[in-house]
Amino acid sequence: MKINKISAFILSLFLVLVACETEESIDITSPDASFTLLEPSISNINLNYNLPNNEAFTIVWNDQLTSGDSYMIELSPDALFESPTVIGSSTTDRFTMTVADFNSTVLGEGAAAFEPFTVFMRVTSGSEISNSVSFSVSSYSEAEPVITTPDSSFSLVLLETTPNDEAISVTWEDPDFGENSSVDVIYEVQFAEAGTDFASAVTETATDMSFSSTHELFNETVLNAGLAAEEAGSLDIRVKATIEMDAGNMERFSEAVTITVTPYSVELAPILYVVGAGAADAGWSWDTPVELPLQGTKYSGNINLVNDAFRFFTVNNDWGSGLNYPYYESVGYTIDSNLANAMDGDSNFQFVGTPGEYFIEIDTDAKTITLGPPVVGPNCNFDQLWLVGAGIVDAGWSWDTPVALPCTGNGTYSGNVALTNDAFRFFSVNNDWGTGTNYPTYEGNGYTIDSNFNNAMDGDSNFFFNGTPGTYFLTVDDINKTITLGPEQLQCDFEQLWLVGAGVVDAGWSWDTPVALPCTGAGVYSGSVALTNDAFRFFTVNNDWGTGINYPTYEADGYTIDSDLINAMDGDSNFFFNGTPGTYTVTVDTGNLTITVE
Repeated sequence: MKINKISAFILSLFLVLVACETEESIDITSPDASFTLLEPSISNINLNYNLPNNEAFTIVWNDQLTSGDSYMIELSPDALFESPTVIGSSTTDRFTMTVADFNSTVLGEGAAAFEPFTVFMRVTSGSEISNSVSFSVSSYSEAEPVITTPDSSFSLVLLETTPNDEAISVTWEDPDFGENSSVDVIYEVQFAEAGTDFASAVTETATDMSFSSTHELFNETVLNAGLAAEEAGSLDIRVKATIEMDAGNMERFSEAVTITVTPYSVELAPILYVVGAGAADAGWSWDTPVELPLQGTKYSGNINLVNDAFRFFTVNNDWGSGLNYPYYESVGYTIDSNLANAMDGDSNFQFVGTPGEYFIEIDTDAKTITLGPPVVGPNCNFDQLWLVGAGIVDAGWSWDTPVALPCTGNGTYSGNVALTNDAFRFFSVNNDWGTGTNYPTYEGNGYTIDSNFNNAMDGDSNFFFNGTPGTYFLTVDDINKTITLGPEQLQCDFEQLWLVGAGVVDAGWSWDTPVALPCTGAGVYSGSVALTNDAFRFFTVNNDWGTGINYPTYEADGYTIDSDLINAMDGDSNFFFNGTPGTYTVTVDTGNLTITVE
């Protein structure tokens, strides 16, 4: 028993000693306290200008060293934080910044808009500094384009005589974009009347960071912007910069610059007046200028020319409205070889061809001045207009039976037309759909259109007749720019009267070249006739001497006859022209019983 007790004691003592030895060999330690900025879950940030108040980023840290009640957040474009920028503070363990604030911060550190830019962030608290984390940030531009030229002292008078010369150049800078920027920025320049806040701005496309325009093109821009022709006006200019993005286009506008511009008028005068010794019927006087009415974009008419000088004028009795040879030359006209610069001090036109009567045409669209044989009868751009459509009873939508509206006077087409409530269109060439002119075209060219017509709104914007179906006298007047309807008019007994006799310059006593006086409607025959001091007669049938009507016949029927016409007392009692030889409009009005020479 004693042995057993002693053994147990020894064993216990051994276990205690082993246990003590084991306890002394265990080394239990705690981690060092730290101040750690946690790695963010994202490293690339694309800032969206459409969401300026959204969170751009959130950083979180773990602080075991400080009291944790005051933190400063620093940002640097370099990992060494040589010149860090404090971008905010926090009293918690996290910091958040909005898209707008972070965008401004990154741009302030030197980032180029829309280009990746690396930034480093860390957190400080007193003398303690966390580790740093980095982001690649794509910012957006905040700065506006800045116009560098012109400035508000710029003044410009646009000249019609230098259409292709540069009139203005606009340049600008875009500060947020680097020289090697890969971003596509669409630049446009906007022009508006000063003070209108660009409500109806004219926008022109630019190249890179500049825009230029010629006198002719910029004049159109300025007039469209609202400035008045021939008056100095204030014009606002600004640059619009657009970046097309999936999240929505980004638009920026420069500050406006206001300049002074005087545009010239592009409105065509209704009549060109010819004055000068070269125009035999005019001379250098305003008593009898030769009038060339405007039809569409053309001035035209017959004129007697001799080898002397003349000039065109846009205003009757106004010497200051003259347009001489160099004017037309400078704006790009091709001028007939029978006309030259008179080199007379005023640089008038000089007629250098064979004296006589010509048809002169000034085409402002094609920019040509041409001379051709005189036109007998009414003068229009076309011999007739053609009417096709379901609204034209005798036509329909077919070229089988189009209705002709003949030229019945200078620039005037008229005739009786049967109309019903449907659509139709005017055409300048028979059987050619491509020559149609619809309602908006006439409306856009300033025509006053009869209320019985409206836009058919049928895809082709044809005319639509909305009046009472029936036959009307339809007139299209290209000079006064009107389309009118009136009561049906009685037509003439003949398609034309024929003039033959030595008193009619282009006819003589022969049926080879009789002069026609066409029916212009309502019993009226009228046309242009070159007259000289000799006898002639009217005939109702071509090449038929038996259809002649002499002076006493008209006199007996009660006609009032122009004083320039008298009884020739030549056996046949023909007419005799006793006025000044020249080209006149002769009108025989069988309704009002008059014969006039004008």
